[in-house]
Amino acid sequence: MNVLLNFLPLKSGGGLQVGLDFAAQARKLVSRHRWFLVATAGTPLADLGATEHFQVSKIVPRGWRARLWFESVGCRDVLKSVGPAVVYTQFGPQWWGATRAVNVVGCAYSNLCYPEIDFWRRLPPVQRRLRAAVDNLRRRRMQQADAVIFETHDLAERGLKHLRLDPHRVHVVRPSVSSLVDEHGQHPETKARCDALPRGFRVLLLSVYNPNKNFELLPRIAHALKARVQTDDTIFVLTLAHDSPQWRALRATAEALGVADRLINFGPVPQQECAELYRACDAVILPSQLESFSNTIAESWAMGRPLLIGDLPWARALCGGAAAYFPYDDHVAAAERLLELKNDAAQRAGLVAAGHRQLAQYPTPQQRFSQYLDILERHARS
Repeated sequence: MNVLLNFLPLKSGGGLQVGLDFAAQARKLVSRHRWFLVATAGTPLADLGATEHFQVSKIVPRGWRARLWFESVGCRDVLKSVGPAVVYTQFGPQWWGATRAVNVVGCAYSNLCYPEIDFWRRLPPVQRRLRAAVDNLRRRRMQQADAVIFETHDLAERGLKHLRLDPHRVHVVRPSVSSLVDEHGQHPETKARCDALPRGFRVLLLSVYNPNKNFELLPRIAHALKARVQTDDTIFVLTLAHDSPQWRALRATAEALGVADRLINFGPVPQQECAELYRACDAVILPSQLESFSNTIAESWAMGRPLLIGDLPWARALCGGAAAYFPYDDHVAAAERLLELKNDAAQRAGLVAAGHRQLAQYPTPQQRFSQYLDILERHARS
């Protein structure tokens, strides 16, 4: 059958990494189907080469206008030429113009499933209202899809309740570590940059910027550490764009608190090179308010790095005993917990071992792809 992959929503971060891994599995494992990819210009997805059963069918320019036009009008030409049995949208809503297609969508909109959390509270009022309007549209699109795939059972149960989805159209495919992050992978150029990082106890936050990620906690933690131990050598390694306003704001905050040297912005790292950065750091932190599932969690386990995360229900549900917890957004408590980890090698080793056990409960990339494929084939036949 022909499968049309709508990966337009995937531009950076963990979602892009999942999309790249999905495409890699489709190119490598399945020849009984033909795969046609639609991607955003300037992303690694747009550069994927064609194989006998896989091709990039359409590259859409960046920008909301180009995307809106394509999703409403332009997609019809692609649908007509490909004639897909099913359209699969990874982490986003299906196209407005794909009303006659079988639409299977992956849902990572965790905020729609946790309405009790004020997800956009950090944004200015006008942006909050805009985000609320977009969320309403996303909710409607999820309700109109032929099938919705969640990454955890907790999100699926909440989706049934808060999005009022049909149970027969809801599926769960648990996440896996991307095959692109390999503990044995070597990337000499990135390793050389990692070797040049300042010495000390390196704590990694590997993510693009999103208000939900709570990057703003890091300079406050660094300040609390400095107040607690004047000679503390903990540094936080970030992967934000160097020219981004978010990095400039963080740096200004760090300078005001006297901890500018404690935040090191490594800059964005291609998915295939992330392993080197994990390997160069001693621990991983994820101070997010909410996640559907973060690649950071599984990758920290796979790379043998202890994980520090906010103590919230979703985090407990995902990590169990494979993470160290601190009260959400409490920089003093986070600093204390970080000091404990830093000074207790046995505790770090215990977390790493627990991470490996937790990871063993998740599918491999090949198993995950097979589960996706089963859902697509099932709904294409229905």
